[in-house]
Amino acid sequence: MNDTPFWMKILHLCSIPPHKALLCLFDVLALLGTAVLIFLIRALFGGVDAALYHWALPLLLLGPVLSAGLGLYQTVSLPPHRELKAQFQVVSLLYGLILAVLFLSHSGDVYSRIVVAGSWAATLVTLPCMRTLCRRLFARHRWWGKQLVIFDRSDVGRELWHTLKRCPERGLNPVDIIALPKDPAAAHACLASAGQRWPSAVALLLQKADQGLEVDHIAAASRYFDNVLLVPFFGPAARTHWLTPRDLGNSVGLLVRQNLHDKRRLRFKRCMDIALCAAGAVVLLPLGLLLALAIRLDSPGPVFYRQTRLGRHGREIRIFKFRTMVTNADQTLAEVLRRDPTLRAEWQRNQKLRADPRITRTGHLLRKLSLDELPQLLNVVTGDMSLVGPRPIVAGEREKYGPVYEEYCMVRPGITGLWQISGRNNTSYEERVAYDHYYINNWSVWMDLWIMARTVPVVLTGYGAY
Repeated sequence: MNDTPFWMKILHLCSIPPHKALLCLFDVLALLGTAVLIFLIRALFGGVDAALYHWALPLLLLGPVLSAGLGLYQTVSLPPHRELKAQFQVVSLLYGLILAVLFLSHSGDVYSRIVVAGSWAATLVTLPCMRTLCRRLFARHRWWGKQLVIFDRSDVGRELWHTLKRCPERGLNPVDIIALPKDPAAAHACLASAGQRWPSAVALLLQKADQGLEVDHIAAASRYFDNVLLVPFFGPAARTHWLTPRDLGNSVGLLVRQNLHDKRRLRFKRCMDIALCAAGAVVLLPLGLLLALAIRLDSPGPVFYRQTRLGRHGREIRIFKFRTMVTNADQTLAEVLRRDPTLRAEWQRNQKLRADPRITRTGHLLRKLSLDELPQLLNVVTGDMSLVGPRPIVAGEREKYGPVYEEYCMVRPGITGLWQISGRNNTSYEERVAYDHYYINNWSVWMDLWIMARTVPVVLTGYGAY
């Protein structure tokens, strides 16, 4: 404890987890800092009185209170897209409260609309960015999050261990993994021993659907741990579904909601695609012209490349791409695969080659930054694709999707998606299918917004591209 920072000792005495305190601090910095920055920018043009705005800062300090009420400081973090939704609600409620005060005081005319509206819009960006920065800076420290004891040494338990170790930002830090004995007395003794060793940890119990319930391990674990995390396991098919608990009187049900059946949400997704394409056209159209010129100067052949893919409902669509390969690409590939069995095996496994001899010099840059897919915005406008969704597949990849292909046909393929921001070509094809499966089963507009936000740094760094 001698090496423990003073501020952590104070938090420990107050029983406040350090990671929650840091997230709260960064939230406050985002709320206050953004409002002050927007005010200062507006003040450069004159006509604003700083004394008029001092009362709004205490109202912004209510942000952490609202955040706590919407679950932003829970022991187990919300999934990213739901956290984004909760942050939107917090910021909108705060500035809605400010507008309500202005309306009731009949003094709205003396305040700058740019300051109020601009602060609201900017905070919608800075708040999630500051939370991401906080996790990037501190999530790898051992004191971040809650300790977790996993009572399952099966493949599922070990997979949870490795997943949480790779993702410390989720707020759970596995410290032990224990096989729970089947004998009731031995199981209780095991739980008691673990509780004494890790008194502040969360206990994770894996409950299989076919597992007998002669022993109530949940009640037993609750005697020794403040928090018990129950992971229901119904087999691999159900692992990709979000399960929401619902009270059924004297029982608890798990609700699975498929948002793709909601026509209102789908219409909103379509409107969002069109609006974002129109907004981005001002910048992307000149960029596209420059890239087209670079392609023509680099190698002979057409600027665009069109390929037949499978889209929504399994119908064929023709997607646009900037040409990144030589004109005789098919012959070049056939010859390379015929000569090199290693490359042939890589192609059969992933439908891609890391060192692809068909790609031009300009093509390497376009693929690195994913700019070769820019013309697919035309496919989005025509309704064949969406901004976010599974990548469109060719007919030969249908077998690789297996039963997931039927779910793939429920959505429009996308320019970006969960697979692209989760490793892209650094993942196996099976993982790609799993990411698509997860996205389709749990799709929401907020997930799309989160994926688009994550796409920007992934594109700029070229992560997972080749």
